[in-house]
Amino acid sequence: MSMISGFPSSAKIAHDMYKNNYITKDEVQKIILYTHFANPLFIINMIPNDYKIILFSHYISNFIIAIIVRNKYSKNTFNKKINSNKNLVDVLTESIQSSINTLLFIFSTIVLFYIISTILNNDITNIFLELSQGINFLNTYDISYKYKLMLLGALLSFGGVCIHFQVYGILSDIKIKYTPYLLSRLFQSLLTVIIIYLLY
Repeated sequence: MSMISGFPSSAKIAHDMYKNNYITKDEVQKIILYTHFANPLFIINMIPNDYKIILFSHYISNFIIAIIVRNKYSKNTFNKKINSNKNLVDVLTESIQSSINTLLFIFSTIVLFYIISTILNNDITNIFLELSQGINFLNTYDISYKYKLMLLGALLSFGGVCIHFQVYGILSDIKIKYTPYLLSRLFQSLLTVIIIYLLY
């Protein structure tokens, strides 16, 4: 789901699975390390010329991280049996309310970081604050196209401070460790840069 929905959907899905006792807190910590995917339509729209190489490197870097951490917190705790006495109307109502709350939180953080980046009006700072603005700033830089693609890929893999804030906010009540998530994003950015360098 995170591959087609984009971040921070993986955090939301993992959060809901944890709250329904399908996975453990450690498994939530593990899942978010390698399910950090940008929405493919966002990539195609923002980088129309070479979106294929960006998508490929973005996905492969996540899969490499998944292989590395595959044995971490490896417990077969997934509960396949779903017990619920709720009727269809109750389930739909809760789903809609949850979706609205999540979307409001995401949109609010986007607006907040957009305002902050506008006030700061600094290209370097804005690149790391909000993803779409960062990509727009990088597209205006007068550097080699190959290196520009590498920087774009690294930025997408890192996600920007706004995305990190969203993920942390969604998972705040679970009290996961932020450092492993941050390190995995930095490692994914490095892997993405290497893959683009080798393929382009």
